[in-house]
Amino acid sequence: MKKSYLFSFLMLMALSFLQSCGSGQENITTPQQLVSDGQLVSLQIDSQTSNVSDGLVPFQDENGSWLFNVNQSNNELQLYNLDSRTLVKRVIFDLEGPEGVEYISGIHVQSMDSIFLFGYPMRNLQLTDTSGSIKANYKYEPPLGYLAAFVHNAHYNYTPILRGNKLLVNTKFEADQIKVADDTLASKALSYTVNLENSEVNLLPMTWPAGYNASGPKLLDFSMAATEENLVYSLAADHNLYVTDLDGNFIKSVDAKSQHVDQSFSSFADGTDRFQTMKYVYASDRYERLLYDEYRGVFYRFVFSKVEVQNEEEINQLRRFPRKFAVMILDKDLNVLGETLMPENTYYPGNSFVNEDGLFISISHPDNPGNKEDLMSFEVFKLEKIE
Repeated sequence: MKKSYLFSFLMLMALSFLQSCGSGQENITTPQQLVSDGQLVSLQIDSQTSNVSDGLVPFQDENGSWLFNVNQSNNELQLYNLDSRTLVKRVIFDLEGPEGVEYISGIHVQSMDSIFLFGYPMRNLQLTDTSGSIKANYKYEPPLGYLAAFVHNAHYNYTPILRGNKLLVNTKFEADQIKVADDTLASKALSYTVNLENSEVNLLPMTWPAGYNASGPKLLDFSMAATEENLVYSLAADHNLYVTDLDGNFIKSVDAKSQHVDQSFSSFADGTDRFQTMKYVYASDRYERLLYDEYRGVFYRFVFSKVEVQNEEEINQLRRFPRKFAVMILDKDLNVLGETLMPENTYYPGNSFVNEDGLFISISHPDNPGNKEDLMSFEVFKLEKIE
């Protein structure tokens, strides 16, 4: 058992913590917009797979372009080849036993031979590969007052980072987010590392910014994207983007306000009853996904504008399928290059990802006439210079 653990650890030590951006990376600094020719990339799915995924993770290697699909209802991973648009592998994990995986909330693909499985809130953390064999089963205790590593590959998202034997993960802290005071929030970290050799955990120095809850408690969700040099945090109710080094040491904040949201954000304090609270959570201004496009050297920040709703039925629709959103384009220094407003009731932004062909956004919205239940389909958006 010790030899097996040592082998897994040495293998991890040998892996690079970030994929190279490649010599073909562009340095885009001019005004841009996202455009599409309307052509779709469609993947055939079976009756046990929803075309609204629990999480999608792209991966590129010398053998082609791949897409991992997390199917939580089956406790499985599916691997698609995006070049041939075919399902090439499905791995279903047992819930119990020596090869058991209690729950898959999200994954991180370091390589085809090194795939991390995360469970939230139960703290399972395993290392597997495309064969489904469990190579290592890591045990860790979150820092006092914090919860398990929060890895989800849809909605608010981020990519864990492996550096040497330390895995950087984002986290939530133990609290009722409706009641968190600003001074308390400003002491709470956003991320910690898990030492895969000895299970030590260490909080990163980056915390929630002072003033975030000054006008009342707000959504405590965030996304994070990483370049080869920095981490960039995007908070749900904050126009700023926060930049740190890879150790979480604060470098700067950058004002990156969307033109499609108000200057000030509403808060939980505005929710006087259940309906008003749900309206705040699902129908108010907010920032969600932050994706880094390593092929073009830009960030995409997904923005959700407030919408008017009259009843809980409309709220329930918004819980999964936002009515409208925009995608901001920012250069590597976080200068806003442009912002593309997407047509309403057309896309499912929670299933979006980047590969060398562009920004893929799912069309699996129930009001989209092109949506088909047996297909997972994406429209591919490319950058176009604004003259």
